[in-house]
Amino acid sequence: MTNESFQKLYIQVSLQNFSYCVKNQVNNQVIQFKSFALDQYKTIEQQLDVFFDKEEALQTGFSDVLVLHDNNLNTFVPTALFDETALGSYLQYNTKVFPTDYFDFDSLTQHQMENIYVPYVAFNNYFLDVFGSFNFQHINTGLVQHFLNKSANNNQVEFFVHVADTHFEVVLLQNKKLLLFNSYEYQTQEDFIYYLLFVFEQLQLDPQKQLVKIVGNCTKESNLYQITYKFIRNVEVADLKTIAQTLSVTNEQLQQHYILLHA
Repeated sequence: MTNESFQKLYIQVSLQNFSYCVKNQVNNQVIQFKSFALDQYKTIEQQLDVFFDKEEALQTGFSDVLVLHDNNLNTFVPTALFDETALGSYLQYNTKVFPTDYFDFDSLTQHQMENIYVPYVAFNNYFLDVFGSFNFQHINTGLVQHFLNKSANNNQVEFFVHVADTHFEVVLLQNKKLLLFNSYEYQTQEDFIYYLLFVFEQLQLDPQKQLVKIVGNCTKESNLYQITYKFIRNVEVADLKTIAQTLSVTNEQLQQHYILLHA
C-alpha cells in the first residue's frame, strides 16, 4: 500500500467487534465507516482476511494508520511513579495478569501520566503484515485526552461518563488533572446507576449538586438517563447532532462509536 494521500485509517478492535473509519485529514470528515461483529468460534486472522478482501476502503493508501485497542485491561499512573520495566505490576491490582502477557503504555506527556494496558497481540501481528508499520494505543487514552481537552481549568470537579453497549467509563477531572478513571460492565439500568452512585459515595460528591455529563450511547429518552435523573438531579446528555454533521456520520453512528469517530 502507498501512503501518498491525506486519508488516515482508524481501526478499533475488541474481542467482539472490528470497526474502522477513514478520515480526510484536511477537513476531518469521515469518508468511510463500517463495523463488524466478530465470531468467537473463528480465528481473528480468518475474519480479518475476509474484511480486508471485501472492503475496498481498506485497500487504499493511507497517510497514517492508528489502531485502538478496546478493552478494560488498563490503568493510569502518574509519570512520577512510572517504571517502564514493571508494567505488569501496575495492572495486577485491577485485572488478572499472566507471565506471558504483553504490556504496553501510552504517554500523556502534557498531563504527566501514563496509560498502561494489555494490547491484542493477534490483531497487532496481523496489521503488521498488512501495513508494514502503524501506530496503536489503548482506546481509553483517547477518551481521557478528549475529556481533558473539553475540561475547564478551575477547582470544580468535572464528572464525565462515556456509555457503550455493555460497559461505561467514568472520568473525573479537576484543574485539568485526572482524579479518577474506571470502566464498569453493566447489563441493566440498575447496574449502571449502582456504579455511578458508588463513585459519588467514594468521592463524597453531592448527587443533588454535582453535574454529570454523559456522552455516547445514551439519550434523554433512554432508560439509562431516566434512572440516572431519578437519583442525580444535574444530568446533561451531549447533543451530538452538530458534531455528527461536521464528521459526516449519523447521530446513531457517533453514539455507538464515539471514541473511534473522535480519534
